Amino acid sequence: EELLGRNFYQRDYFQAPLKVLDPKLLYVSPPFKSVLNTYLIGLSRVLLDSQGQFAGVVVASVEPGDMAILLNSVRYSDDMQAMLVHGDGKIFLSEPALDPLMAPNLLTASSPLGQHLRNRQTLSYFNGLQAHSQDARLTVMQTIAPANLSMDKPLIVVLDRSQDKILAVWQRDVLKQVGVYLVLVLISSFSLFFYQGQRSQKIMAAKRLKLATEASGVGIWEFDLITKSYQWDDTMFTLFGLDPQAASARNDDWIKLLAPSELQRMREATRATIQQNQPFGMTFQIRRPDGQLRSMHNWAALYSDDHGVPRCLIGATEDVTQRMAQEAELRVAAAAFESHESMLVTNAQVEILRVNPAFTALFGYTSEEAVGRNPRLIKSGRHDADFYKAMWAELVAHHRWQGEIWDVRKEGVEFPCWLCITAVRDDAGVVTHYVATHTDITLRKAAEDEVKRLAFFDPLTNLPNRRLLADRLHQAVVNAKRSKGHTALIFLDLDKFKPVNDRYGHAAGDQLLRAVAHRLRTCVRESDTVARVGGDEFVVLLPRITLAQDALQVAEKMHARLRAPFQLPDGQSVQISSSAGVALYPDHGLDEATLSHHADVAMYAAKAAGRDQYVVYEPALDHAEPVTTPETPNAQTPHPKPHLE
Repeated sequence: EELLGRNFYQRDYFQAPLKVLDPKLLYVSPPFKSVLNTYLIGLSRVLLDSQGQFAGVVVASVEPGDMAILLNSVRYSDDMQAMLVHGDGKIFLSEPALDPLMAPNLLTASSPLGQHLRNRQTLSYFNGLQAHSQDARLTVMQTIAPANLSMDKPLIVVLDRSQDKILAVWQRDVLKQVGVYLVLVLISSFSLFFYQGQRSQKIMAAKRLKLATEASGVGIWEFDLITKSYQWDDTMFTLFGLDPQAASARNDDWIKLLAPSELQRMREATRATIQQNQPFGMTFQIRRPDGQLRSMHNWAALYSDDHGVPRCLIGATEDVTQRMAQEAELRVAAAAFESHESMLVTNAQVEILRVNPAFTALFGYTSEEAVGRNPRLIKSGRHDADFYKAMWAELVAHHRWQGEIWDVRKEGVEFPCWLCITAVRDDAGVVTHYVATHTDITLRKAAEDEVKRLAFFDPLTNLPNRRLLADRLHQAVVNAKRSKGHTALIFLDLDKFKPVNDRYGHAAGDQLLRAVAHRLRTCVRESDTVARVGGDEFVVLLPRITLAQDALQVAEKMHARLRAPFQLPDGQSVQISSSAGVALYPDHGLDEATLSHHADVAMYAAKAAGRDQYVVYEPALDHAEPVTTPETPNAQTPHPKPHLE
C-alpha cells in the first residue's frame, strides 16, 4: 500500500527497458536503496501492445533475504565467503557480511573479481591473497546469465575459502567430502591447476631473468665457500675476456687480471661480507688478456643454509668502463660550466635551459630571468638580418660558429663579445642542444684600436701617418685608373715654424702643430685625407676631384687659413705661413711614387720662390737651381723625399 501511487519513472529499472523496447530483454538493475530504505535488485521487462507500442514495464524486486538462503546453501563452512555481485561490479549480498571498507578493493581492475568481469568468463578460478583477508584463498566465480532470460547484465556468484583449511579438510576426510562438498573438490582441482601454472611461471621467469642479464651485459657468478671454486655464466667469461674451455678447475684465473692492490680490496670486501652477512658492492679494475684496462662493478650477497652456515657468495658483475668515462666527462663539463667564462645552454628550439654565474655577472640577468627565454634578450641590434642568416647557415652546416658580435647588458649597455656556439647532437646526428660562450673583448678591442692608432696615426695630431697615407694613396690611384677619374696630392711644409719652436719651447711647438692639423682638416671633405709625415710636413690627398681647379681651391683655402694668427697656451700670438706643392693624377704621374715625387718637387719650388705660396708641378721644376733660405742657409737643389709606400 505504501508503494501505490508513487512515480518510479526515473528509476533505472524503468528507464532502461523503456529505451530499448525489447520485450525479450530482462533488465537487471544494480543494487539500489528502495523508498523503504532497503537494498534491492530490480528485474524489469517492457510490455508492448499489439501495435508494438509501449504498454508498460513489469518489475520484480529481489531482496537480500531472498538470495541469502541460496548463498548459504552453498556455504558448507562458516569460514567460507559467498557473495552475489551485479554485472556492473556492485556487491549485492555477502555472507558473512563484508566490511564496507574492503568492498572497493574487491572491484579494482587487478582483483580477481575485476579480472572476471573484464574477461567476461562464465567460470573463473583464482588462487592467492584476497583484498578482504590476509591469507591465501581459493576463489570460484560463476556468472549467472541464462540464455532464455536475455539479461542485459549478469549476476556473479563468488565463493572463496582459505586454502589451508580446504586442504586440511581434504587431507583428513577426502572420501567423506566427495559427495557433500563437490564444490571443494572442484576448487581443489583448480588449485592444482594454478600451482602448475605458478611453477611454469617461475620457470619462465628464470628464463626471462637469464635473457635480461645477458642482454644487459651483466654477468652472474657464484663462489662456493667450501670448495673455493667459482661458477660463471657465459657473460662473465665475455666480460673478463677469458675462454671457458681453458678455465681451471676452480675457475679462479680471473684473479691474475687484478693488480695486487685491487685483489687485496676484493678479499677484504669478501671477508667483511661473510663476517657481517651484509651485501657489498665495489668497483675495481682488471687488465684483460687482450691488454684492455676495464672497470668492473661487483654486487654480492651471502647465502647461508637452513642452519645459518655460510655456503656461498652469489653476485653480479657489470662492465662500467664507459659509464665511468661518461661520468668523468660530465664532471669536467660541470666544472667548465661553473668557470669564469659566460655560458648558456638552449634546447633545439633555442630556448635557454641553463646559464652559469659568469653569464649573470656579464649580462646582469639571473638564471630565473633568462631560463625559458630566447637568447635574443642580449641582442644589441647592431647586426642586420644577413649577419644572423650567415651565422645560422654556418652553424647548420658545420655545427659550430664563432666570431665577434655586439651584445647588450640588462641595463642597456652595448659591448663587444667573442661568441662561440656549438651544436650538441645525439647518436642519430639530430641536434638536441646548443652551448654558447661569451667573452667580453672590450679591453682587447680597445687595445687593438690603440695599436692601430699608433701604427697608422700620428700620436701628436691624431692625423694619419705616412703608412696610412701610402695605403690610401694607393687605393686612390687604383680607383682613379678604374674610373678614369682625377686625384690630387698636396705636399705642405710650414714656414717660420722653427723660430716659434725655438723661442717658445717644444710644448708651444706641439700646440701649434695640433692647431695646424685642426685648420687643415676644416679645409677638406670627410673623404679626403690630411696626414702628418714629418716634423712640420703635411700631405693632403684629394682622392676624387673633377677639375684641377678643385685642387687649387683647396690649396688656396689652406694657404689662407694657415696665415691667420695662432694663439699659444700662454697667450702669445704667432703667425706662420706655408709652402705647398700640388701634383695631379694622371697629368703629373700615373703611379703613387711619381705623383709623390712631383708634389715634393713643386713644394720645394714654392720655397725657392720665396715661401708663403703654393706651386703646381710642371716638368720645368725638375731642373730648378739650388735655393738658400734663412731657415736652410746651406740648402742645395732639393732631392725627392722617400717615396710613400
